[in-house]
Amino acid sequence: MRTASAKKFLSTPEWYTSLSNLLAVAGDPSFPQAFADAVHSLAHFDYTVTFAYNGPDIPVCLHHTFQPQRFHIHVKDYEVGPYLLDPFYKAAANGTRSGLYRLADLAPDQFYKSEYYRSYYVQTGPVDEIAFFIPGNANWTIVTSLMRSPSQPGFKAHDLRILRCVEPLLRKFAELHWRTDERLKGPGSEQNEKAVLERTVQEALKSRGIPALTPREMEVVGLVLEGHSSESIANILGIAAGTVRIHRKNIYAKMRISSQRELFAIFMKTPAVAVSLP
Repeated sequence: MRTASAKKFLSTPEWYTSLSNLLAVAGDPSFPQAFADAVHSLAHFDYTVTFAYNGPDIPVCLHHTFQPQRFHIHVKDYEVGPYLLDPFYKAAANGTRSGLYRLADLAPDQFYKSEYYRSYYVQTGPVDEIAFFIPGNANWTIVTSLMRSPSQPGFKAHDLRILRCVEPLLRKFAELHWRTDERLKGPGSEQNEKAVLERTVQEALKSRGIPALTPREMEVVGLVLEGHSSESIANILGIAAGTVRIHRKNIYAKMRISSQRELFAIFMKTPAVAVSLP
């Protein structure tokens, strides 16, 4: 939908009818699809998924529009561990509670060169992704992601302007709905994100007979997997970039690997397989 058409649609009876219908189904299982339909009337997307995050706990998939094969990649594989590296998850874990965000704006400096992106994210298909962040009960954050496939252009600035204009209203409707969801009424997570990541990696290392990493090495591994460069890691940890490179060299030697692909494969507990990019 072109910018002028989207703006014009906001002033039509159809738009207000869709809002009325959305409010009417708050608390009903049909709400997530009604929410997606309302957003789709303003900006095209190919598929959507909604996850609820509560600290480093495995996220809860609340709604999706995937075919079975995509569901396995986007949800089942995601729950194995990639969610810990996802910029949307990281933003939620770091306290982002509301707003509309583009993946590219939240991602680390080397995200699109990371093995997470090359070996996992490209399998999911989207060429561009944006997400509504919606506060839930207690520490829960609901993230509704909208994706465009490689056959479509990325979201334009005018798409974001339109969606950000209506985001506060749509967010209130979504809050009203998700706060009635029984799956999201548990207490706040008692787990620590670093501890969960460390346990995931250390268990994978143990299964391969590889010595455990030190706490500092684990910090470096986690940031490398997320897509941070040595310079970015140095800024985060408050050490020299040269020191980070030494840590990376020692980590690779201890793990008997020579590439980030092998590091990611250990994290995913799978064989290192080359992935051809589209």
